[in-house]
Amino acid sequence: MSRELCAACQRPVGYCYCADLVQLRNHWPVHILQDQREASHPLGTARIAALSLHNCQLHTLALDSQQVLPDLAGDAALIYPSTRATPVSELKQSGVRPLIFLDASWRRSRKMLHLWPQLGDLPHYSLHKPPAGRYRIRKAPTAEALSTLEAIALALDELEGSPETFMSMLDTMDRMIDRQIQRMGAHTYHHNYVNKDK
Repeated sequence: MSRELCAACQRPVGYCYCADLVQLRNHWPVHILQDQREASHPLGTARIAALSLHNCQLHTLALDSQQVLPDLAGDAALIYPSTRATPVSELKQSGVRPLIFLDASWRRSRKMLHLWPQLGDLPHYSLHKPPAGRYRIRKAPTAEALSTLEAIALALDELEGSPETFMSMLDTMDRMIDRQIQRMGAHTYHHNYVNKDK
């Protein structure tokens, strides 16, 4: 029997995080291009950004189809740690422009760049020395690997935030994760995510 889901956050009603959301007005438009597989992930963070930010659009894409990308402004900037990316801080010199984020696994994000060459043609920007990720219940390739929400919060703070303005969105993520760890139990959490490599 399926559980009733919250219409906004898509979490089971008993684990809804809508009451924890903060509402923030961002001047730099945010567009999240989301792999359809991530859309069905129960603990995805892109929806938190979409529900928290005043100027944010979430586009779900089917990578195994001939889907056309949404119309993106020609001066958009892709926030993606490619080898040719320049620091996000350099965007300040260009004036406000749309920021594009990919919500997918590393392998699938590379596939997105292959499927839609126009993404690769955009200028690439990356975060300089980001802090360790706070997403505690997903295995990451490195300690610096960030969730989509963390990347958005750090980029916006770099471009327009006073200290901690956009990082406050991560409190919602932290509470969501806390509830999930409580649900799975401390033993399962430590076995699968803390002591896995020890």
